[in-house]
Amino acid sequence: MKNVITICMLLFSVSVFAQDDETLFSDVKRVGAWGGPIFEYTGLGKDVTAVSGGGGALVLDDFYLGGYGMGDAVYSISSPGANLKERVKFKHGGLWLGYTPMQRKVIHPYTSVKFGWGKARYQASELNDPGSVLDELNDNIVVLTPEFGIELNIFSFFRIAATGSYRWVSGVDDVPKFTNDDFSSFGASLTLRFGGFGNDWSWKD
Repeated sequence: MKNVITICMLLFSVSVFAQDDETLFSDVKRVGAWGGPIFEYTGLGKDVTAVSGGGGALVLDDFYLGGYGMGDAVYSISSPGANLKERVKFKHGGLWLGYTPMQRKVIHPYTSVKFGWGKARYQASELNDPGSVLDELNDNIVVLTPEFGIELNIFSFFRIAATGSYRWVSGVDDVPKFTNDDFSSFGASLTLRFGGFGNDWSWKD
């Protein structure tokens, strides 16, 4: 019994004087979370189109990690002589990683990269009867979109980022008259972020 008590006391004394384990987030000083809409102007085929979407993320210091989703971008081709209307729809979503240094400044740099996946859909119908589908094809695609710009702190809970981006698309094979290059394009975006962007924080608190 004395041996058991002695061992327990030794273990207790070691635990008291032992240092805390280092973890992945030991040095994190800023924690928060946000969500909001995305408005994007970008090329599709020979057109410039406006697309809206949204996303959200967890803030860890100057980085954030979350997800996003963009709605349908639509491109239409009408051929009156052939009584044919062709339409391509394109949407994607996935992971979102960002970096926003100097966040305490009213205006500061903002950069992120979106890595997503989605579908490119082709549909052909009669021009005078859009409900009559003549042909329909789908491609599964991969999308990578890096962006760079500036962000403005409007309120403590609201920020606006204006960025330029390039959307790289791969996987377009079956959609007729379109290639990866038709979906890959430079663009401009406005991202509205609402939430708590964190302040000094300790995981030990």
